Amino acid sequence: MRWLVAIPLLLSVTACALITPPPAGKRFPVFFAPMTASLDNGAAGVVTAAADFARSHPSDRITLVAYGSPPGNNYVEPSDIDAERASAVTKQLVIDGLDQSRIGAIAKGPVQPEVPMSKIEVRRVDIIVGDVPPVK
Repeated sequence: MRWLVAIPLLLSVTACALITPPPAGKRFPVFFAPMTASLDNGAAGVVTAAADFARSHPSDRITLVAYGSPPGNNYVEPSDIDAERASAVTKQLVIDGLDQSRIGAIAKGPVQPEVPMSKIEVRRVDIIVGDVPPVK
């Protein structure tokens, strides 16, 4: 008699597992010093962590979104610094064992974010593995 109760319970748990959406992707922000595209101050470690995550999700696309510092700082970054940062991150991801064909990059340039950020937060490349909700 107990198995008659257990079977519907088991079926309902299985059904929930089948309709649960797959987990969303993950975002890894890589921060840079002013006017550089060098992976230092822990940046290489973040890239390696992203590569590890991406290897465990081999069907997910990897998107890099690169930013430069907006006007109004005590320095002016080169106009192509965002592309240089994306290139540095791409090279490290490939060194860490990822196929370059999985990686796409978007260079946003010197963008003033809608939400106030510190000076270092705008000097970054977001590594996005899979589908991640946009940053607001």
